[in-house]
Amino acid sequence: MVRGLIGGELVRLRGREWVVEGVPDGAAPLRAFDLACIDDDAQGEGLRAILEAELDLSRAEDDAWHRIGESGTDDPEVFSAHLRAVTWRSATAADRNLFQAPFRAGIRLDPYQLLPLAKALRLPRVNLLIADDVGLGKTVEAGLVLREMLLRRRVDYAVVSSPAAMTAQWQDELAQKFGLGFTIIDRDYLAAVRRNYGFSANPWSVGSRFIISHSLLADESYSDGLVQLFGNFRPRAMLILDEAHHAAPASGMAYATDSQFTRAVRNLAERFEHRLFLSATPHNGHSNSFSSLLEILDPQRFTRGVPVEPDDLEPVMVRRLKSDLLKLDVSKFPKRRIEPVVLSNLPAETPELVLSDLFEDYRSWCEDGLQGTSLAKARFVMSGLQQRLLSSIPAFARSLRKHLETLKRHREKAETAASEAAASLIADNPAEFEFSEGASEDDLLKAVQEQEDEVAEAATDAIAPDVRNFDEAIARVEAMLEIARRNERKPDARVEWLIGWIEKNMMSLPGRWNDRRLLIFTEWEDTRLWLEKRLKEVFEDTDHGEERIATFTGITGQDRREQVKFAFNADPAKEPLRVLLCTDAAREGINLQTRCYDLIHFDLPWNPSRLEQRNGRIDRKLQPAEVVTCRYFVYAQRAEDQVLAALVRKTETIRNQLGSAGQVLGDTIHKRLASTGITRRSAAAMAREIEKDDGNAFVHRARREMADEEEKRLGRLSRELGVLDRELEHARERVGIEPDELQSVVRTALARDGVPLPPAADLGVDGAFQLDPSLPIFAKDSSWGDLFDELREGRPPKRKQLAEWRVKKPVRAITFEAPVLPDGRDAEGIVHVHLEHRLVRRLLSRFVSHGFRAGLNRASVIYGPGTQPRVVLIGRLALFGPAAARLHEEILPVTAFWSEAARSDQGLKAFGAAGEETTLAELQEALRTASMPPQEIVGKLLAGVQKDLADLRPALVDRSKAAAKAAKKDLAEIAIKESVALRSLLEAQRDRIRKAAAGKDTDQFELDLTEPTERRQREADRRHWQRRLDTLEKELVEEPKRVADSYDVRAERLEPVGIVYLWPRLS
Repeated sequence: MVRGLIGGELVRLRGREWVVEGVPDGAAPLRAFDLACIDDDAQGEGLRAILEAELDLSRAEDDAWHRIGESGTDDPEVFSAHLRAVTWRSATAADRNLFQAPFRAGIRLDPYQLLPLAKALRLPRVNLLIADDVGLGKTVEAGLVLREMLLRRRVDYAVVSSPAAMTAQWQDELAQKFGLGFTIIDRDYLAAVRRNYGFSANPWSVGSRFIISHSLLADESYSDGLVQLFGNFRPRAMLILDEAHHAAPASGMAYATDSQFTRAVRNLAERFEHRLFLSATPHNGHSNSFSSLLEILDPQRFTRGVPVEPDDLEPVMVRRLKSDLLKLDVSKFPKRRIEPVVLSNLPAETPELVLSDLFEDYRSWCEDGLQGTSLAKARFVMSGLQQRLLSSIPAFARSLRKHLETLKRHREKAETAASEAAASLIADNPAEFEFSEGASEDDLLKAVQEQEDEVAEAATDAIAPDVRNFDEAIARVEAMLEIARRNERKPDARVEWLIGWIEKNMMSLPGRWNDRRLLIFTEWEDTRLWLEKRLKEVFEDTDHGEERIATFTGITGQDRREQVKFAFNADPAKEPLRVLLCTDAAREGINLQTRCYDLIHFDLPWNPSRLEQRNGRIDRKLQPAEVVTCRYFVYAQRAEDQVLAALVRKTETIRNQLGSAGQVLGDTIHKRLASTGITRRSAAAMAREIEKDDGNAFVHRARREMADEEEKRLGRLSRELGVLDRELEHARERVGIEPDELQSVVRTALARDGVPLPPAADLGVDGAFQLDPSLPIFAKDSSWGDLFDELREGRPPKRKQLAEWRVKKPVRAITFEAPVLPDGRDAEGIVHVHLEHRLVRRLLSRFVSHGFRAGLNRASVIYGPGTQPRVVLIGRLALFGPAAARLHEEILPVTAFWSEAARSDQGLKAFGAAGEETTLAELQEALRTASMPPQEIVGKLLAGVQKDLADLRPALVDRSKAAAKAAKKDLAEIAIKESVALRSLLEAQRDRIRKAAAGKDTDQFELDLTEPTERRQREADRRHWQRRLDTLEKELVEEPKRVADSYDVRAERLEPVGIVYLWPRLS
């Protein structure tokens, strides 16, 4: 019976070692103790046990030291693998500047990508906004932060939320690059959980890493389980919110108002200790919207409605532009070439031109004589029709039919009241559908078209009271519709040019496709359908014609999306897909750059930010081409097109010069165009205005609040890169992992099961190997199948098709460093496996598992350099915090010369620092070859191993005490710094809110908040200030203490890794 246990003691129970976390009060005969496991393969697992009822409870003893070498030695390769695996599994929270995650990931790292990680390590709570430009690798930056926090045991539960089109991409990248398995929360997953665990099971409790789409995150039927699981707050939980600008309050006329998604994210985010937001466009020009987004990110630093100061933003935001990195020659990005495709000398009867003339006349007739609100509504409706006309005749025809139908209804019923449903969608953005689970593409297409019809009808309802002559309006519309009917199934001038370009550039011989690929964007489903049909009509009889053209839109199902994306990025010799037609559902975050460097805007969105997001699908990091070309069409004989051309040029100016303000300026330009449309008489002036426009008050506010002037950005970036280079090199020296060492450990792990690791066929890079999943050791254990699936191309299908897919998709070769070809491209057919790759982790787990270590002798004798025998005793120091979190781990060696005389007489004497450094260098060299001397030498050394341990262990204990003291000092300093910084932050926030609340609400007057919803939002924000002041007083007491307590060392442990004798070959 073990009595008198206190918090922090180590005990053995149920074959494992635990730290006592909680000791119950009182002296009851049966009391439940809270324990946390400290074994490597079950670290942090909790247990509540009535210790008096346990049969095998004991205090942790030093028996592992006494068992060293008692059953012989370990094979040198096995011991070497064990030592490396233990070393690689060690991590520390005592060094705030040490990067560990980059060396455990399968990425091609640029130093600039380490800035988010560097900032995260300095934050008491990782509340960070990664606002890098489109295509700079925000996903990788977020993955590095998450992996580091997992290593430091600061995170043990993670949720990623992204647009639906990107959930699978997030899952793939986190698995492949960081070895992190995430489950996608969707209808199928919910059904599987209920089937396996019962209808009442909480899907969020069956795991600790999940991905969910934005739309489902806002759906209470999906998110309620997370609220129930977390309660008010969940320590060590991280929320990663991709495209986070969707959570910012929506732009109003003067004051942004909360959307449903804003409220949903705010409600959930406050329950996570850590929050990582990703957005290339975080500021929409409304100060209150930006501060609201930042409050969701970090409520202890920001308050909605209180203006943001750049100094407050600096610790929690990372913002770099691609153009700035290019100016500093930091990383390799392609050169972007923008080419207008000018269509000129067209016949006067060309339908697109005739319809533009008729539409201009109709618009002038409708607006003639109108003023004020009536004129604004008419322009708004005409703007929506014009956007569809400039996209395609079929898109225009659909809206025109509904417009005509509604006009006739009003004429017949003599309706005079305007519909309340005349919403902004017709002049804003086309309907964007997130994938609706279970619905067919036909059903979703029908839903899209019905919504577009409803919008056209509602908009026409709004202007009907101002139509002065329904008969004439109907006659004008019917004239346009007749031309549209005759031509909506024919190719227009753009299609004719596109067909010619494809035949010239994408076909080596008539009807024979080459390897070039093309990405085409359009805003509207009607345009996409029509363009797809026209292209397929022309190319269906070519080589594999039916497989050459595919689509990626808002109605494309999730599985199909992933198939299309994989095919478009795959080797052209293996996948016939060449032309991908996309709507703007594919403009955010999707990686399409692997094999494509040509993009054509079939039509142009009226928002420069959307245009830039399209371009970013191929102009992004890891684009292998030197130049990417983005083309757009200009009808030389259509005056409106000069405005569109100016819009494209302005997009490039924004990209190169305006930084964060570019998003705001883009939105401003879009709103102006959408509210008025493009008229012939004002087109030239509008084009000049767009090119000269450097922003309004919203733009200047965004630039000031984000400190985004070019000179400041470049200076800041230059300083940051210098620091990051030095910190990366320091980290590489301390915790870097050499590819050949990782390969050696994997080879040893496989060899223990009789599995070879033969070289792969010539794939253009050195160090590639091929595993055979059909070997009996793998084939008889089905759990290996999922691991090998990660080595195949593409995503595995549903279980029914899995066997067939595995036959078609052979396992690719593996390499232990990034497989880069001489031209900078990633080599085909090779997977970069790294320390955290699931295959490697499974193979290495045997060297740190409880069962393996129980059978390990922890002693080895190997040949080493030098002329005199040496001995190295190696231990691992571990400091445990709350919940057995490993706050610090350190491998500690003690070295000495070995001789029989020293062993028998005065005993072995540990070296000082200089001699130890030499011996450790010799040990590293010896481990690379790892061969064993003759058995008589091994036997002689092992005969006195306990004597050698007794001589050296005191020195190791002394070193451990010194290391523990130093680490505790570092941890205590971090605790003080972070708690003091947090207190200062909270006090500063309290003072700012008090100052803002005490002053008059000048925004009511300066912003002219005439809209009731905006006025209510402003009043709600001010009421929130008082609630926030109340909670701040409580947080000032609790939060600094909670942060400091997280670095409190509750237990420490020195365990033996082993003893190694280095025997000189010449002895």
